[in-house]
Amino acid sequence: MKRTFSNVASYLKPYGHLAVYAVSLLAFYAFIRILGVAVYHDVIDMAEVPRLFFNGMRVDISGLGYILALPVLLAFIRCVSPKSVGIPVLIAERLYLLLLGILVIFMELCTLPFMEEYACRPNRIFLEYLLYPSEVTGLLLKGHLAAVVVVNLLMIFVFIFLLRCLKKIEYVKVPVKSTVFAVFILVGGLTFVAARSSFDHRPFNLAKASFSTNQIVNALVANSGYSLASSVKSMLAEKSVSYKMLQEDEIISIIRDDTGFDYSVATDKQPTLNSLVASEKGARKNIVIILEESLGAEYVGYLNGSNLTPNLDKIYSEGWGFINMYSTGTRSVRGIEAVTAGFTPTVNTSTVKREKAQKNFFNVASVLKKNGYHSSFIYGGESHFDNMRAFFLGNDYTQVIDLNDFSNPMYVGSWGASDEDLFNKALEHFDEMNSKGQPFYSLVFTSSNHDPFDIVESFAGKVRNRETAVRYADYALGKFYEEVKSRPYFKDTVFLVIADHDSRAWGNELIPVKHFHIPAVFFGGGIEHKSEFHVVSQIDVPKTLLSLAGISATVPTVGYDLTNLPSGFDGRAILQFYNNFAYLKDDGTLVMVLPDEKVSFCKYDFENRSVSDGMVNEKLEKTALAYALLGEIAYRRGFFLMK
Repeated sequence: MKRTFSNVASYLKPYGHLAVYAVSLLAFYAFIRILGVAVYHDVIDMAEVPRLFFNGMRVDISGLGYILALPVLLAFIRCVSPKSVGIPVLIAERLYLLLLGILVIFMELCTLPFMEEYACRPNRIFLEYLLYPSEVTGLLLKGHLAAVVVVNLLMIFVFIFLLRCLKKIEYVKVPVKSTVFAVFILVGGLTFVAARSSFDHRPFNLAKASFSTNQIVNALVANSGYSLASSVKSMLAEKSVSYKMLQEDEIISIIRDDTGFDYSVATDKQPTLNSLVASEKGARKNIVIILEESLGAEYVGYLNGSNLTPNLDKIYSEGWGFINMYSTGTRSVRGIEAVTAGFTPTVNTSTVKREKAQKNFFNVASVLKKNGYHSSFIYGGESHFDNMRAFFLGNDYTQVIDLNDFSNPMYVGSWGASDEDLFNKALEHFDEMNSKGQPFYSLVFTSSNHDPFDIVESFAGKVRNRETAVRYADYALGKFYEEVKSRPYFKDTVFLVIADHDSRAWGNELIPVKHFHIPAVFFGGGIEHKSEFHVVSQIDVPKTLLSLAGISATVPTVGYDLTNLPSGFDGRAILQFYNNFAYLKDDGTLVMVLPDEKVSFCKYDFENRSVSDGMVNEKLEKTALAYALLGEIAYRRGFFLMK
């Protein structure tokens, strides 16, 4: 009996270190999860914690199954090969385990700092930021230096520890018998079962692991390596997540019925084309969009926020202000595609970065080009970031002005020239256009209100935080407002101040609706003071701007012209948060469209900014689904391609 056991043990020995490796990583995953529960205990229902850890263990085991598949194969090759082959294989195995171990542990160490900012595990956002090392380095060194130092010190320790442990793996050759192959099949089979972690038709995935209505709980269920790998897979495939489906014809029909636009100009290739008849009948006006970085309604006094924006509040008191404007997403490029093109959000990356949208993609500039306008994008940072420069120049913007075009800026921070420098440059450009008698449109994108809040030292003093950055952004906006009012072209220009998104989409809801609430106010161009209380969306901006400027056009966007709302208009907004969508109505009805064909009906309390259970409404469910599915269909079918 002892001899039999000894023989079996000798055949299992080549795989022993992999078992230790797996158990060690499982323990580390659990440790980070425990820390996460401790940090977020105030927003977590403790009754969900046992299931959180159980599902988390399934995620970890599944991930380890994929990680260990190659080492299991290498261990088998090593133990049945002569030394001349076995040693190189051993070295390859050690190197693989070292690199994967470092990557896994690094990602877990990054988890809590990342969750603090984005309320989720490292995902697509994490990957996209890696494309811009200079911006990310500046952000980390100026805003998160302590975390960088701690993580790097820990990683040095991890590297040394793993190196010493992996050196102990020895070349062991066992007699080539049928038992060797039987053990390999057993170990390989267990690895396969672990990776699949399900006997269902489809293998285990993060959608199956998610069980809570609390996004923090679902984030902690995952591990960061698995989350990142899922994002890579999604980016490579660029496929829609599995929602309840509608036929394309039904989607178009629902959208048309819901909006009630004049679709007589629509075609089979562009079924959302509709006619915009401008409400302004006088001389055509210039257009300026001031896109404020990360300025959520929570900071705006006029919107019952934190009273950090006296200058924006003043603009609200003098212009046409929207009390219930909602962003389509939580990223700048999502805001850009909505504000400039009226494009509904998708689970995939913004059209600003997608291949089919790099040329002839409908936006405000493409309409204005036909009307003789000069269009520009003005940004204080590097315009290549998030592919903005290529997108704008490929889609009828005449000029991109960025940091490289600023002469002696007053202050340059991590994300570029200060907002004061930006507005000075914008005024210089507007003055030049006006002196030439050239009608113009400009998208002016601020950046000072962005982590690490690297703003003008004379304003910030020793305090560099979100509140100070908001105050500075508002201060710079106020200076611009007072200066531009004195310009001769002020009365001939429609201005819009609107945020791209809130600072952080934070909360324990599946979709933190209150963090999609943003400011939006029009001024100049004969615009009188009034307030609009309907729920509206960033996708309504393009039509509204064109209408105010006196430009009629044929457009593919299904946003509204807010100057000419239909009788009985029932406001709505479309929100996208990672793989979740929401459709919000004037009365607070909230339909959430979730992966795995789930739909949730809720009620949003605008006063308390909270979400509660709501009544099932099958008609609204189909409408919400139609808007959730429209963006991806519009992109793939080319609804917005105007040539």
